[in-house]
Amino acid sequence: MIVLCGCPYHSVHKIDTEPQLPTEESYLGNWIGSIKDETYGYTTKIKMNVSQKNEMVYNLNFIGFFGRTDKKKKPIQDTIKTTSYMSIINTRLLMNIESNGRVYIAEFKYENDQMSLLPLAENFTNFIIQSDAELRYRIGYHYKTRLNPSYDESFCLRNMRRE
Repeated sequence: MIVLCGCPYHSVHKIDTEPQLPTEESYLGNWIGSIKDETYGYTTKIKMNVSQKNEMVYNLNFIGFFGRTDKKKKPIQDTIKTTSYMSIINTRLLMNIESNGRVYIAEFKYENDQMSLLPLAENFTNFIIQSDAELRYRIGYHYKTRLNPSYDESFCLRNMRRE
């Protein structure tokens, strides 16, 4: 699961225990982007489908080649299914992306009909997060004290365009 379980920060805690913001219709649809592995330099194309689960929660499906191969070493296309909802910390919009009992936090940007998901790096904080409230505080503190936020660059989906 290359997009969501390598080095990006993950936890059992969420920024908000319950969703606070309604879904935005302009975010729904199919998006095309890519991630670039900083270590090896290769690029993987990713398709992301965003649909509405209910009025507060999105379904996100990431479709691409995430490292699995068949017996002939030919890449196998996978789909990673997640749910997500938005939270705001100060002026930043963040997604709580849940998959297999883990919550990944990604800054969300939407400008000029382009979407970016920028997951926080595992080392964005040195503290062990014990609650949802503490996660919210630590993320706010991180953005307030860092000139450049600590993203996991190998998993950032920048400037995705509609398919």
